[in-house]
Amino acid sequence: MKIISFFNHKGGVGKTTLIFNIGLALATVGRKVLFVDADAQGNLTSAALPAEQIEELFNEERTIYGVLKPVVEGSGDIAVMPPVAIRSGAYIIPGDIRLSDFEEFSSIGWTETLAGTMRGARSSTAIYRMIKEAGESVEADYALVDLGPNVGALNRNAILASSGFVVPVAPDLFSVTALPSVGTSSSRWIEDWAIARESVLRRNPGIEFEMPIGRPSPLGYLTQQFAVYREQPTAAFRAWNDRIPRAYKEGIVDAMSRAGVAIPSGDSLIGSVPNLSSLVPMAQRTNSAIFELSGAEARGAQYTRARQTFSLFRELAEEIEERVQEVGES
Repeated sequence: MKIISFFNHKGGVGKTTLIFNIGLALATVGRKVLFVDADAQGNLTSAALPAEQIEELFNEERTIYGVLKPVVEGSGDIAVMPPVAIRSGAYIIPGDIRLSDFEEFSSIGWTETLAGTMRGARSSTAIYRMIKEAGESVEADYALVDLGPNVGALNRNAILASSGFVVPVAPDLFSVTALPSVGTSSSRWIEDWAIARESVLRRNPGIEFEMPIGRPSPLGYLTQQFAVYREQPTAAFRAWNDRIPRAYKEGIVDAMSRAGVAIPSGDSLIGSVPNLSSLVPMAQRTNSAIFELSGAEARGAQYTRARQTFSLFRELAEEIEERVQEVGES
């Protein structure tokens, strides 16, 4: 199973819409997909499940926090919890606002991991082991992880657990200027983890759980055209789009290359998503991918346009598949 995180320090880049539609496109063509909502805001869970079911799962602690709670409380290791089925071949580990408790705990765990302690190692690998265990239980081909817009301790553990990560980028100042933060943080995490992992394995030769290698590859970026005229981005957004390739290379590719991870060959741009305007909230209201909207939900030209997005998201999914397979063979 390949673990792919969607990550940007800047919020509001359409990350959750992208991950949900790309993941369901993968499921539609026969892949088994595990969604992991590792953003305390829980937007991916809200996109995938109706509110009544989310409340039930929250009350029963059948969420990501429920899995991690024993580690946070010091009462044991990660709990066993089967992921929730949302489609044939598609599952989710639901998000939870209480994930912020694990965020705080992870900072302490990281310090202990650097010191080579077993307790620190359990904490710092909890996200990885949770994803692996849940993925194996449903025989997933891919785990797609939705991360919050920060470079905190939880995201550090999730990125180090990943085979690679995708960076959604909006054509604006703050999204573009966030790229160096992503690259600098990720490369530093990789270097620190190499030291920490060696320290843990040296001090605990009989360690009974798997630790991630911690060398995620930057798979590329996805852009979005929020304003389009005659199928071309309008001038203001086009100007920022033109700056993204260099910003991504200097901010992420160069930093990650120095950390020694594999970089996919070719263009860093995975693809571009046009302005989908009213189709996005329609899909969110019905817990659907955009291309799953029915004729009763999206009418006339909107329905036709919604159906056409399947080809778009399938192509994005295929490109990400090719890239993660390429770096895995490096």
